[in-house]
Amino acid sequence: MRTGRVFQGRHLSLKQRMLPIAAALARVGCCTIGTIYALIGVWAMLALFRLAAPAADEQRILHRMSGWPFGSVLLAALALGTVAYILWLMFDAVFDPFEFGDGLKGVAERIGIALTSLAYGRLGWSAVMVLVGGGGNGEQQRRSVVWYVLEWPGGRWLVGAVGVGVAIVALFQIKYVYQGQHRRWIQLRRSSRYTRVIVDVLGWAGYGARCAILAVLGWFLVHAAWAADANDVGDTDSAFNFLGLSGSAAGHVLFSAVAVGTICYGVFMYVNALRFKAQGR
Repeated sequence: MRTGRVFQGRHLSLKQRMLPIAAALARVGCCTIGTIYALIGVWAMLALFRLAAPAADEQRILHRMSGWPFGSVLLAALALGTVAYILWLMFDAVFDPFEFGDGLKGVAERIGIALTSLAYGRLGWSAVMVLVGGGGNGEQQRRSVVWYVLEWPGGRWLVGAVGVGVAIVALFQIKYVYQGQHRRWIQLRRSSRYTRVIVDVLGWAGYGARCAILAVLGWFLVHAAWAADANDVGDTDSAFNFLGLSGSAAGHVLFSAVAVGTICYGVFMYVNALRFKAQGR
């Protein structure tokens, strides 16, 4: 028992020593992710009003940025910021600063956090590839992968299962904000009711938009499995087009709502950076 206490003390000591560094990484990462989502939403609105070519996807945005003045510097900053965010997520999963615990539910939460880092790892890798002049068309790359999997025995079932999984993740976006988990990283103690309302509005709008986009991406995969046609797979920009309902008035409203929600998620991530709380207590 005594040995266990010594080990636990050392573990907590290591966590406390690393916490300021992890918090700094999280703030940088939140700003980076916020910037990318805000750009996606803004670009979607510009495309809706035909002020810019469609590019409301992470990889398409990165390719556009490569042609901007100091674009390489911006891409490098986004790549490093994404790495910082991934390191924070891994710290959150391993050291459990919000005390999810070692029970079944706590371990599931921490595994989910670790898996989230994989998605952002893809984003960081895309930034690096664009920076060095590679990357290609992200949508075509996804379709190539799906075509490859569809040729496997049971490949259609696998693609369909992934699509259902993405749709479930989409629904969890609403569950996450409904349970107030979106406030986990934000220091709201002694904050005014006005501040809390703003945080909640941004959270609902942002996670609602994420839910809509992920649900459409999941549908793309399910439909590709059903039709055995990887051409049905799309990216975030394709999801926006799908939500546009072929340019109808209702489609414009839905498209705009998701685009504004995506911008709200970007602003929400900036709020996380500004009022970041590195642990539960």
